[in-house]
Amino acid sequence: MILHCTKKLYAKLPKKVKATEQPASAIGIQAQWLNWHANLITIQRRQCVIAVHDTTRFTLFIPCLTKKDFANLDWHFNDVFINTLLKSDLPPELVNAAATNYQPLTFDTNCNRSVQGTMNQVAQEIDYGLYYKNTSVADISPYRYSADLSHRPCGVKGQKDYIWPDREMRNLLSRLTASSEKNYQGLMLH
Repeated sequence: MILHCTKKLYAKLPKKVKATEQPASAIGIQAQWLNWHANLITIQRRQCVIAVHDTTRFTLFIPCLTKKDFANLDWHFNDVFINTLLKSDLPPELVNAAATNYQPLTFDTNCNRSVQGTMNQVAQEIDYGLYYKNTSVADISPYRYSADLSHRPCGVKGQKDYIWPDREMRNLLSRLTASSEKNYQGLMLH
């Protein structure tokens, strides 16, 4: 999985994490599955990461990271991702598909302005929401918060209608599961 980082987030990553090998280019459903964008934001003097899936705009919020957490960003990302899917009430077979198809993160600084726009909007929503509810960022559940951020209409450049990120992720995981089953059945026939 490729995490397209802002320069601010990329600068926080240790060299050993940045040196991970880029995966071979994927096609079709796999290409849609692999790409995420991420940004480092500061909320209440705490370093937090926002990750947005390129195709579905499914959002992950990873709050209160310390220096050592950036070396284990892949673990934090996977933890918040899988638990957010559970909090989003996805069926177990789709959560299992996400866990099975999860690949270690690789990092680069290639950016898509449309996805960056979504990340900026999410950052503003988080900052305002915590301020409005007078809530400490350290006290929130990143799984529930991420699920809530993904359950809202979202505009995507080039698309007429708004999308719902949690529904789009559900559809993507369904297609990924169907594609995996089709490939498995093809292997069994040979």
